[in-house]
Amino acid sequence: MTGFRQLTVLATGDQVELLEELFFLADAQAVTLVDDGNSPIFEPPVGCHPIWPRTQLQGLFHDQRPDAEILGDLATYFQRANILIELPKELTPVPDQDWVRVSLDQFQPIKIGGFWVKPSWNEDPTPQGLTILNLDPGLAFGTGMHPTTQLCLEWLSANPPSSETVMDFGCGSGILGVAAGCLGASQITGLDIDPQALIATEHNASLNHLVVETLRPDQTPDRTFDVVVANILANPLIELANTLTQLIRPGGKIVMAGLLEEQADQVRAAYPAITFDDDQSREGWTLLSGIKIE
Repeated sequence: MTGFRQLTVLATGDQVELLEELFFLADAQAVTLVDDGNSPIFEPPVGCHPIWPRTQLQGLFHDQRPDAEILGDLATYFQRANILIELPKELTPVPDQDWVRVSLDQFQPIKIGGFWVKPSWNEDPTPQGLTILNLDPGLAFGTGMHPTTQLCLEWLSANPPSSETVMDFGCGSGILGVAAGCLGASQITGLDIDPQALIATEHNASLNHLVVETLRPDQTPDRTFDVVVANILANPLIELANTLTQLIRPGGKIVMAGLLEEQADQVRAAYPAITFDDDQSREGWTLLSGIKIE
């Protein structure tokens, strides 16, 4: 019995981490967390693992053991951990697929502003007049699909930073810094707290024949930039207002995204040195941009 099989259990928030461990203890190949209700998590605290009030844990198994053996092991672990969750009588078969191809096919080229954002393996013709932006989805956030990222790419398209220095603060996959480089930025810096983000940024830069300087927060430079882009979240934008303001040269530009429409006034108030443009919004998310007063 070597096909993929799945087991789904319903957990409350305080059970999730322990249940994940027990699934892996029972030799699950993967465990996926899925919201069992309709409880979006917009902005979990820093360092906190977001958990829904009711969470589905989906364990994927792929080995020779019969269902009864896997379920028996889990029942024993649940009993020892004093977890009172009734297990089904069998696992659910998952159809065999070319999982690599399924994963790759999820990411198709997309036009955003003046960019043709595509994974490096895609060879579809590029529409005339668009700038190619190669981006391989990976472990870091930022594939270009989220409204906040789209708003930033559209801003860059309308305000190409040709021959300008650009800081991508909270760079994720590096999509915004790399996009700036594709439009002729003279120097690009990406900063992120996540080491995987810096690896992804360097990789995506190489796909576009660019070099991006990657830094951790403790390496925040004391020099200024012509353009600072920060697609993070409202609370960090407010908490880091002094840092971000100091990174912009007098007369330089800042672009901030990752905030909800109702958070815009609060974020704007944290930046008294910025003369703001009109807000740009999409699907409840807002982009703020402006120029630092000289």
